[in-house]
Amino acid sequence: MIKEQRHARILSILRRQGVVSMEELCQSMPGVAAVTIRRDLAQLDELGALRRRHGGAVLPDDALVRANGILPGTELSPLESDLDSLNAVILPPIIGRGSNVLRREIVRRGIPFIAESAAQEGGAYLGPDNFTAGVELGRLAATEMAGKSVSMLLIGVAELPNTRERVAGFEAGLAEGGLRPAAVHRVNGQGSYRIGLRVAHDAFAADEAINLVFAVNDHAAIAGIEAAERMKRRVAVYSMGGESAGFMARLAETGPLRAVGALFPEVVGRLGIDMAVLGILGQTLSDTVTPHAVITPQTLADYFEDGTEGWRLKDDVLERLSSIRLGFNAKLLRSRRIGFLPHYPAHDWYRSMASAMQARCKAYGATLVVSPPHHGISAEIARLRREIAKTAVLLLRPGMVVALNDGQANLFLAEELRNTAARKPEQLQGVTIVTNSLDVLHALEDMSAIKVVLTAGEYQKADRCLVGPSLGVIFEQVRPHLAFIATDGITPSFGLSSLDERRALAARRIINAAQVTIALADSVALGSDANHRIAGISQIRSVLTDDGALPEDRQRLRSVGVDVLIAGEAPSEPPVEVDGIYQSQI
Repeated sequence: MIKEQRHARILSILRRQGVVSMEELCQSMPGVAAVTIRRDLAQLDELGALRRRHGGAVLPDDALVRANGILPGTELSPLESDLDSLNAVILPPIIGRGSNVLRREIVRRGIPFIAESAAQEGGAYLGPDNFTAGVELGRLAATEMAGKSVSMLLIGVAELPNTRERVAGFEAGLAEGGLRPAAVHRVNGQGSYRIGLRVAHDAFAADEAINLVFAVNDHAAIAGIEAAERMKRRVAVYSMGGESAGFMARLAETGPLRAVGALFPEVVGRLGIDMAVLGILGQTLSDTVTPHAVITPQTLADYFEDGTEGWRLKDDVLERLSSIRLGFNAKLLRSRRIGFLPHYPAHDWYRSMASAMQARCKAYGATLVVSPPHHGISAEIARLRREIAKTAVLLLRPGMVVALNDGQANLFLAEELRNTAARKPEQLQGVTIVTNSLDVLHALEDMSAIKVVLTAGEYQKADRCLVGPSLGVIFEQVRPHLAFIATDGITPSFGLSSLDERRALAARRIINAAQVTIALADSVALGSDANHRIAGISQIRSVLTDDGALPEDRQRLRSVGVDVLIAGEAPSEPPVEVDGIYQSQI
């Protein structure tokens, strides 16, 4: 595959999903080496077509939200400044350790927090009873499929709790209706039409008897319908969601879609803003279960209508289903900002939600701020790493030789060193920094109190650092008193780890050369393993992390002899001393 084709494939996936991982890209281009894909991402990032992230890429903010026509006129914020700019946050379900960082920071700041569609710690739940809605849809399917031999395909999204509840509810409804399928095939559509189509096609190929399809959302249902049509299979499809009126209109056609457990995103969006307003005005937020309905071709007209602009939820239905009535002075909200952080803003559910939210905000005079949550997660992780860097600089003494590898935490440490040297140069007089990071070099290049030595090595442009065998040559002449290693993962079993093999090897050489090593690992990295091992856990003295690190992760490290230092609480005494003083060796 030539470069232009690879670039087109990457951007095509990004436009559909908003974010893509390296794993997905490697799967979509099986004949292309991972290093080639990383080079492509770097080139596209330089062109402004995407923004690189550890483990993948995202679309630029404007392309992600505005170019697809998601929310014309809505304010877009990368949340890379401060969550304090938001007066309330509506957060859909997101997964991964990084998501806990974002949720914790929202709660820490005391921002009213609405957890949309799935319960989240610290937030007031807003969304449907997914299990009950699934049960009702399952009962209907059991009635309509009664007397038939059934082989069922379930197209789910295994990672999300709300979709798991829909599957469990549907199966419970089938059982209550007395229907027990002879075979059940479970596939993970991952919330993507493309992936859903592929896995559904494989299931149909494996079992010619499949005649019942349950889908957890519209995209999964469309994928199941199209896969069945391509395989010339007659199936009955039951779907949860009803994320767009256009999908609901399929019930008016003669086709495989028999019923939809409609969850009304327009209602959820409207009630979300109302809950946010209550939080902004100081009221305690309580969980709010939004309405649902099992809609069939016979009841479609009770809820939706076909107008000049296409199918839409009826105004009287929207009013009836979102019945909260608020009494307050609208002037209080004119400068208020409500954040909405959907993981896939182009998804029909979030488009429908956001449209209703925007209209509600306009009526109240508030501003809706839309940002994918990975921006907030990235900003919060950066804040934690800055806190770690502020403590790390306290461990340095005049005359020390300190090695820093590449990585954001060490860039922040270099900036803290710069600030300290500018205010109190005597604290860092004679300190020598040895690094393979060009960003660290540039942060310190004009500070007379600090000497900076750049290692040898091959330039790795994507990470702005030096790597390769020649990097270690300098350590034949120099033994640093202390090394700070920015790491992507750290566990007692695997040790320190990095997302990049060559960066891992560079960090290993630094550790081997230093008298004492301290790992800089935020609470997301602590307890996680990245792809490539840097060094075993026995090769480090301490870990410096933030106060969000889980107690069990901290204890596991202490149990193998590693000191765990907490940013803001770490002792001010340096970890290593040579003859009572620190003298530069260079």
